[in-house]
Amino acid sequence: MIGVFRCVTLTLMLFAVAGCTALGSKDRLQVPVGTGYYSLQWQWPGEPLQMWQEVRWSQKADQTKSREFVVSVLLENERLLLVALSPLGNELFRSELTASGQSFKGSDFLDDPKLALQVWADLQLALWPLETVNVHISSGELQRENGRRNLRDDGELVWSSGATMNTSGTIKNKQRGYELTVNTLQYEVLDNDEN
Repeated sequence: MIGVFRCVTLTLMLFAVAGCTALGSKDRLQVPVGTGYYSLQWQWPGEPLQMWQEVRWSQKADQTKSREFVVSVLLENERLLLVALSPLGNELFRSELTASGQSFKGSDFLDDPKLALQVWADLQLALWPLETVNVHISSGELQRENGRRNLRDDGELVWSSGATMNTSGTIKNKQRGYELTVNTLQYEVLDNDEN
């Protein structure tokens, strides 16, 4: 059991190194996309909701080996919270986005806030309304094509997603060389009562 956890953790750390680059100096919540960047949003534009997703990650160079983890995501209009868990339920990291920026708490095995920002970017590009996402992309445009969301920059496909809020699908980050297979396990709209 400990060997499985170490293997998953090691793979996620490799993912962090391979899939994430330094953040832009202008804005600490920018993630490189194509020749530009995507500025992360800290508000969910719809009704508050929570979802649990199982994610299988594979590196383009070795599609035969994949690793799984679970994310719990809380989306509200004042904050966004994401918790990544190992298959055994151990917390790998916790990331919260608010108007004041990102708060991040990593584990002994995974302590890289840039990984959390990349996960947030994939989620937002896949799930936020197109018009909301596109105003936060500095280069290129996200469009709906044949049931997928595709982001092209200078005519080149750099990112693609067939994942939706309450179903399964794949997210392909061609620029970073990885693919995520996302399966929504639970999806719940929360009561918006502030009393």
